[in-house]
Amino acid sequence: MAALIRQLDMELFGGCNYKCVMCPQGTVQGREKAFKKTLTWRNFCKIVDDAISHGVEVISLHGGGEPTLHKRFIDCIKYIKDRNIKCTTLSNGYTLDDRLIAQIAESGIDVFKISVIGYDAETYRASMQKDAFKQVRDSVKRLVEATSKTNTRIESQHLILDSNNKAFEVKSLITNWVNYTGIDAEIWLMHNWSGVYDGPYTRRKEERRGCGRPFRPMLQVRAGGLNNQQGAVVACCMVLGNDKSATLGHLDNQTITEVLNGAKYQELRNAHREERFDDIPYCKDCDQLWHVPESLVWTNIKNRQYKQSKWLDNLEII
Repeated sequence: MAALIRQLDMELFGGCNYKCVMCPQGTVQGREKAFKKTLTWRNFCKIVDDAISHGVEVISLHGGGEPTLHKRFIDCIKYIKDRNIKCTTLSNGYTLDDRLIAQIAESGIDVFKISVIGYDAETYRASMQKDAFKQVRDSVKRLVEATSKTNTRIESQHLILDSNNKAFEVKSLITNWVNYTGIDAEIWLMHNWSGVYDGPYTRRKEERRGCGRPFRPMLQVRAGGLNNQQGAVVACCMVLGNDKSATLGHLDNQTITEVLNGAKYQELRNAHREERFDDIPYCKDCDQLWHVPESLVWTNIKNRQYKQSKWLDNLEII
């Protein structure tokens, strides 16, 4: 019997037009070239159809690259929506011109989320390495207005730069971003991308335990892959920068069932069950292995809570 997959996070393009300082895309090491590829239309359709046969409910078009740079971005949304599957995406918003805004409003996408690091023009430029805070903010405001009479929800996602200055950053984001754009937003603590980022932030760490990700009914799929392949299945969204070592299979020539039942996936699960985190190179330094109950700092999204238990939790957003 095919394993059930509730959520598929699928990257359309592995490159990015930003070089954010906290993101592996922006580090000196950068992202492995094998993963900075464009997912072909054929492989996109194959993976989506396979996910549907496994019962997928939500397909999110993001991974580590900028999805709107894929030439068939809107076609990808429509392919998913034509099959009555919920579709979401995460973008930095830089490409949001009037034409793309109109296309998004007509596409039927369920949630279009914007990633914004920095609470004003100066901190945005320092964090995201692009002087575009006002441009993106104005574009997002137009997107919110354009989708106001549709079923598309526009949200933004933010990371705290200095956890010792949370109150000020939250207040500034509400004033400079949320109130200005009229958007629904989430503000999270910074994380370390499975140990790749070692920035000036602190997270209160209570207890090391399994994060639960290897057991969830979801897949994280990259546009590229090893040996010139595409559709690499990686351990989770946090392994950006460690994609090579975290690759568990490839959906350009395997099915979802074959990857889930493969030796690499089973070893990952066994290591988490037995708490052998130090045996996994892309897990051993990841701060997601620590119970951090205050990870979601602030949100104005109605009825949204952050549920986190200490053992093999679902980290479920509701």
